[in-house]
Amino acid sequence: MATGLGLFMVFLDALIANVALPDIQRDFGVGESGLQWVVTAYSIGMAVFIMAGATAADRFGRRLLFVVGVSVFTLASAAAGLAPGLVPMAIARAVQGIGAATVTVTSLALVSAAFSDDDERAKAIGLWTGVASVATALGPTVGGVLTESVSWRAVFMVNVPVGVLVLVMAVRYVAESREKTPRGFDWGGQLLFVVAVGSLAYGLIEGQKAGWTSARILTLLVVGVVGLAFFARYEYRNPNPMMDVRLFRHRAYAVGIATIFSAFFSAYGMLLVVTQYFQNIEEYTPAAAGLLILPFAFNIMLLSPIAGRLAARVGPLPVARTGQPLLVAGLVVIALGMPVSVAVVAAGLFLCGAGVALLATPVTALAMSSVPVDRAGMASGIMSAQRAIGSTFGFAVLGSILAVWLGRSLNTDLRDAVPDAAARRTIADRIIQEANPHAYPAEIGPGRPVPGASLEQRASVAEIATRDFIQGCQVSVGFGAALCAVTMVLLWTVAGSGTEPRASR
Repeated sequence: MATGLGLFMVFLDALIANVALPDIQRDFGVGESGLQWVVTAYSIGMAVFIMAGATAADRFGRRLLFVVGVSVFTLASAAAGLAPGLVPMAIARAVQGIGAATVTVTSLALVSAAFSDDDERAKAIGLWTGVASVATALGPTVGGVLTESVSWRAVFMVNVPVGVLVLVMAVRYVAESREKTPRGFDWGGQLLFVVAVGSLAYGLIEGQKAGWTSARILTLLVVGVVGLAFFARYEYRNPNPMMDVRLFRHRAYAVGIATIFSAFFSAYGMLLVVTQYFQNIEEYTPAAAGLLILPFAFNIMLLSPIAGRLAARVGPLPVARTGQPLLVAGLVVIALGMPVSVAVVAAGLFLCGAGVALLATPVTALAMSSVPVDRAGMASGIMSAQRAIGSTFGFAVLGSILAVWLGRSLNTDLRDAVPDAAARRTIADRIIQEANPHAYPAEIGPGRPVPGASLEQRASVAEIATRDFIQGCQVSVGFGAALCAVTMVLLWTVAGSGTEPRASR
């Protein structure tokens, strides 16, 4: 019960903040990069610590690390809810992600250790997966209701009483367990991974604001790419690596990793863009936007267990090959549907949810069946980390594509509506800064860059900004669709059905 409630809390947080983003943006006065940091910081914290969390749990005790993880998550939630600005918010969200990573890996390990019978353990793990799916599904709706009825701060503060309850239950009712011969910490690999992922994410998020050719952004991007190369080389030579890169020699495993990364990159990056579309373009309330995202999350909750049963019956590969085209189709429908109607976008979200559900579990099973038994724990940890890494870069890249599109198009497209170059640049910067095509009135009026704007001029600015914003959203989501199409092709290069016996070498 305690592990399930803790897991529910951290998975609820995966999407709960998305519909609160416009309100956070207005309070903090931040732009697209600020919104990216609110969601990306959580994923970065989770991505960089999930492997280290599993190692620490095996060494020091799973219940102890579960309690530590819940404590960190709860305190960071309170800090996020009380944050006075973007920087404290981003730091709190990153710490939240570290706590979430620890809770995720330790809760599954505690559930597995609590049952000695294989059938009972399988049922318990199925329930664990179900709890995570339900929490993910409820996140947008709960976030929207809390934001609209109380405040965006309630989205984070709601974790505090839940976290305290989980801590009391864990201390009283959860038994301790640990590995008899735990592996050592890979401090060098962990440091390289944090530097590489952090540098890349920072460079991608801040590139539009600071300038893609600025020395700072170029340095960060180079450090990130070179850091990943050094990380791979270091891990290859390390006898006790955090991430055994030799596993990528197994084709099915490598394709599985690429597929999971692209699915979470595209689907969760798309949610950042679609949330802004619902609230900043269509002007829906947070609660309504949360309900509109529900088809995506609901399908994941409903179809994930069905996908597992289908994979067991016919093999994971045929099921995954069904899910990937649905995901690609859903992303294409969303991109093409944005200028048409919200109903078309909601239909695309429904397809995306079905695609992710029919893809994630079978691809994981396919990848795990291809690696040696003695590397199963490591392989599973790397696979889990790809979900957080994929969403991290999805938020960073798709958000940046939207910002770049607006930066390139607005100044040109507003030329006739706002002839004065300085005024045009100010209005474009305001729209980009707030990631909102309706933000331009702040620059129009007495004493403003456009003091005597007519109603026709205002309407023209609004129309152009809305069109460019929708086009930017389409390009962002279309990029995700293209990436998933590439991994869809890769899936067809994997032979068999995925039901072959696991390698024992």
